[in-house]
Amino acid sequence: MDYDSLLKELYGLERFGIKLGLETITELLGHMGNPHRRFKTVHVTGTNGKGSVCAFVASVLRKAGYRVGLYTSPHLVRFNERIQVDGLEISNADVARIYAEMQPAIAKTSGGSKVKQPTFFEVTTAMAFHYFAERAIDIGVIEVGMGGRMDATNVIHPLVAVLTRIGLEHTEHLGKTEDRIAREKAGIIKPGCRVVTVEQPTVPLITAQAHALGCPITVVGRDVRYGRLSFDRRGQRVQVSDGGSLDLEIPLLGSYQPENAAVAYAAVRELARMGIEVPDAAIASGFRETSWPGRLQIVRERPVVVVDGTHNAPGVPTLAASLRELFPEIRPTFVLGILDDKDLRAFADHLGPLASRLVLAKPDTPRAYAPEDIARAFAAHVPDPLIVPKVSDAVDRAISVAGPAGLVVVTGSIYTAGEALAHLQGPQG
Repeated sequence: MDYDSLLKELYGLERFGIKLGLETITELLGHMGNPHRRFKTVHVTGTNGKGSVCAFVASVLRKAGYRVGLYTSPHLVRFNERIQVDGLEISNADVARIYAEMQPAIAKTSGGSKVKQPTFFEVTTAMAFHYFAERAIDIGVIEVGMGGRMDATNVIHPLVAVLTRIGLEHTEHLGKTEDRIAREKAGIIKPGCRVVTVEQPTVPLITAQAHALGCPITVVGRDVRYGRLSFDRRGQRVQVSDGGSLDLEIPLLGSYQPENAAVAYAAVRELARMGIEVPDAAIASGFRETSWPGRLQIVRERPVVVVDGTHNAPGVPTLAASLRELFPEIRPTFVLGILDDKDLRAFADHLGPLASRLVLAKPDTPRAYAPEDIARAFAAHVPDPLIVPKVSDAVDRAISVAGPAGLVVVTGSIYTAGEALAHLQGPQG
C-alpha cells in the first residue's frame, strides 16, 4: 500500500466518529505491549494555548539534553506533524510500518465489532506511544485531543498535569458550563503528579481535584508571576518570577503567549521537582528557539500575510486584541474558513469591526460552514464579502485585494490555516 492510500485508510477511521472513553484505547495498547508505560510524560489540556505550551516545554526539555517525544493534534499540513521526536516528524516509512504492525492489535480489539473499532484518534495515539517507546524517549509531552478525563491520551500517568485557560468548547461532549468542562479536563490529574494551571474562575474546582488526589498545585498568576517586557513583530520578552526571576525571549506572537510561556515555565519547574533537571540556560534557549507554526505566524511581507489557527469563541477576542496591537495602523483583509460547530457570532463580533475586506472560503472538510453562512453572520460589518471557495485561491485573491502595503489575515480553523500554509510555503512547510 502506498503512503497516500495508507493515509486515506487511516483517515477513513474518522467515520467511527468521536468516542470518548478509555476502554478501547486501553485494550488496544494492551495488545501492543503497553508502550505508554515505558517513558515519563507531561500531559497538557485546556481550551486554548495547550499546543503552544507543549511546544515550549518540548523545546526546553530538548535543550536540557533529554530525548523528547511530542504528540499534538490536529496537524496543519502533514499528518506526520502530530508525532515528533527531538523536533523531527515521524517519517512516512515509520507511519506505514507501525500502522501495519498495529493491524493484529486493532483486529483483536475490535473483534469484528464496529462498537469496539478503534477510532482515528485512538489509532493515532497508540501509534505515537509505540513510536516513542521504540525510539526510547526520556519524556513525552502529550496534548489532550478533547476534554481530558475520557480522552484517549488519558491512559498515561504524568509527572505533571497542565491545564491551560478553560472556556466553552465542544459543549456537546464536555458539558455546557465552564465548571463542567473544567471537571472533564481535571480528569488528567493522577495521584502523585504535580499540577499547573492559570488563575481563572475554575481554579477552586481544579484545586479540589488536585488536593483530593494528593497533588500539589501551582497557579500561574498567583504562585508564578509573569510580565510582558516588550514585543514587536519578531517576538516578545517575558519576565517570569517564582521566588527568583528569569527573562525569556519567545518568538511566538500574540498578547496571549506570555501567559502560555509562564504556564510552560511553571511546568518545567515542576518537572525539576520530580527529578527532571532543567538548567536556566536550557530554559532560556528552549523558549527562544520554540517553533509552533500557524499561530499568528507572519509568512510573508508586502503585503504582510498572517496565518493563524484560531478556531473557537474563546480564542477570537485574543486574536483581535493581538492584531490591534501588532498592526494598529492597518485594517486587515481577512480570509475566513470556519467549521460548522463553531460560534459564528463570536467571529463576527470581534473580527468584523477590524475588517477592511472579507474573502470567504470553505476548507476541505465536510464540517465547514458554507461561505454564504459566514457572509450572513458578518453582514452588519462587511456587507460585500468576496466568496472564493478554495482556500488557496482565496489567499491569492486576498493578497491581490490588499495590495503591497496591506495586511492579510487567514484564520477561522486549523484546516484553513493548514491549507493556507501548504499553498504559501509548499507541502513540506
